[in-house]
Amino acid sequence: MLSTVLRRGKQPLRIVVLFAVLSLSAVLYMAQAPATRPAFSLSELPPLAVGDWVFRAGTSSESQLIQTLSNSQFSHIGMLVSLQPEPLIVHASTDDDPQRANQVLSSTLSEFIEPKLARHFAIARPSFLTAQENQQAAQHALQQLGQPFVLAERGSEHLYCTTLLADALQHSATAFQPQWQQINAPLLRGEYLFPEAFADYPEIEWVYRSKPIK
Repeated sequence: MLSTVLRRGKQPLRIVVLFAVLSLSAVLYMAQAPATRPAFSLSELPPLAVGDWVFRAGTSSESQLIQTLSNSQFSHIGMLVSLQPEPLIVHASTDDDPQRANQVLSSTLSEFIEPKLARHFAIARPSFLTAQENQQAAQHALQQLGQPFVLAERGSEHLYCTTLLADALQHSATAFQPQWQQINAPLLRGEYLFPEAFADYPEIEWVYRSKPIK
């Protein structure tokens, strides 16, 4: 759950408030959630490259909350770090894999976009980076495997899905300056980085977009 990965020292009352927000979000989500999309065949995708960004709109109440707070079409993002024997993504997640909860983990692309986790997804290529810079970013992301997921505002120590990628991209020669967003919500106050900051970045090429469920 989201509350398990927030910085320590928060008052119990604030935890209760967050649970209330999540519960309300879950009720609204279940009332509005579309049908699960059909399974997707990777053979339908165009050629991919190491360093590609993979976005998804998740199926959980937390995903719905993230999209609502950020006014975003996506709730999660990961980086493609290898292509063989099958596309592999590194991302920071709370609950994709119950055996590896609240940490940076690797997932196959098929696992990342499976219908139970993704209502729709998209893949973008950072065209402002060279192939070598993308390889370096992927290696940096791989080095973070197993590190704990930490959701905290910009001025504090943090490691969640977007900051994992942003930190990896800081090691490239080309500056990457995504737009952080000011949030004023129970237990989430300060500047946070959402997937929409990557989706709105001017120098990207959209490789693929799945059709959203209506």
